[in-house]
Order: sequence, then C-alpha cells, then structure tokens
Amino acid sequence: MKIFQHILVWVEEQTYWIASRFLILGFELELYSPSEYCMVYWYLYVVLVKLAEKIHIKMVATNSAGKKRGKKKRDAPKDAAKDYRIPPGVLFLQCQICLAEGLTMMLAALRNEHGILQSRSPFNTEHERFIQHFELLQKASIPDHMSYPSFKESTSYACFSNLLMYNYFKDAQRIAKEVKSSFSNEPDKLAELKRLEQVAEHNSIALNVICRVGTLDPSLKVSFEFNHHPYFATAVVKRS
Repeated sequence: MKIFQHILVWVEEQTYWIASRFLILGFELELYSPSEYCMVYWYLYVVLVKLAEKIHIKMVATNSAGKKRGKKKRDAPKDAAKDYRIPPGVLFLQCQICLAEGLTMMLAALRNEHGILQSRSPFNTEHERFIQHFELLQKASIPDHMSYPSFKESTSYACFSNLLMYNYFKDAQRIAKEVKSSFSNEPDKLAELKRLEQVAEHNSIALNVICRVGTLDPSLKVSFEFNHHPYFATAVVKRS
C-alpha cells in the first residue's frame, strides 16, 4: 500500500471514530428520547461497521509491510493463515456492532409488533428528528448513502422470530468472552468488554422472555436502562 493510501485509510478511520463519538455523546448528554434509540443505534451500527473495516485494512496493510522483509518461502502458508485471523481490535468493535444491531432490531420489533416506543411527538415527525440528530453527519456524507428511507427500509420488517433466529446478543456475548484474553494487559478495555458482555447477557434473556410470553401477556412492559453501560441500553421486562 502506498503512502497516500495509508494516509487516506488513517483519515477515514479517524473520521468514523469521531462520528461514533458524536453519536455516543448524545447518550451521555441524554439528547435522545427512548423512541429515538432505534434510529440512533441503527446509525451507530453502520458507523461502527465502517470503522471496523478501516481499522482492519490498516492492520492488514501494516502487518503485510512488516512481513515482506526477510521471510522465507516456506513461511508463506503460515503467514497466510495468520492474515485470515481477525485482529482483536476489530473483534472488540465487532462486539459493539452486534450489540448496536441487536438493539436496533429489538427496538424495531417492539415498535412493529407491540406498538412500544413508537414516535408520537406532536411537534415534529420521526423524519424531522432523524435530520435534527444526524444533520451534520448527513452533510458530510458520513457514511455515504445514509438516509431516513434507508433506516425505515432496514427496520420496517423487523420481527422477534427473526431476531431470535439471528441472536446478535449471543454473538456479542461470545465475542466478548473470546477476545478478553487479548486485552489482559489493558484494564480499561477489559472492563469495557465485561460491561458489553453484561449488556449482551441481559438483553439475550430479555429477548427470550419477550418472545416466550410477550404476545400472550398484554401487561408485559419493556423499558430500556443504562445500568450496565453508559450508551448500550439494557432491556428491562416487567409486568404492569
């Protein structure tokens, strides 16, 4: 990879990191209402996917450049096998990606099937709030082709039967457990992985409860709290 390509990848990586921080800051400042969580997690999911792609490209390019010096031909198959392993930094992001996608689909399914957390603001429409929250990112095309119709298309048919089949929370939980050993010397990331694992575990349980008794018990209420993580919500299922 040429030097200008390295610079471009680095700039893109930083751009998506800033975009993710911009979205996360909204949770920390309590700028989002529960009815807006779905669109925010959807946008965060797409941004994190792009960020993971750029980090992976950078890591692969860096590793490839380092291996070109002094390598024997017989070592090539071993190196090729190593190159196919997903770096821990990308797996760390993949755990967050699974949580963001899982929360997006859970919130969308609650809205579609149970009418929970629907947007009923008398002042502005969901489309208008989408623009209000993401206008800066939209103007900068971060990422490309992101729009309110794209969000609606991605979430309009979300349902619990599919969500249970593709259990993103189980995937997040599995990744968090597997990648912990890679960050044994980084206490901050290790603590973050434990928090992510807690969110994934609780949301997986909540998902099973909703799928098992949600349609049979109209008194079942679902809310979202940030008791395990500052910006990845945990579903709380109660009877009213």
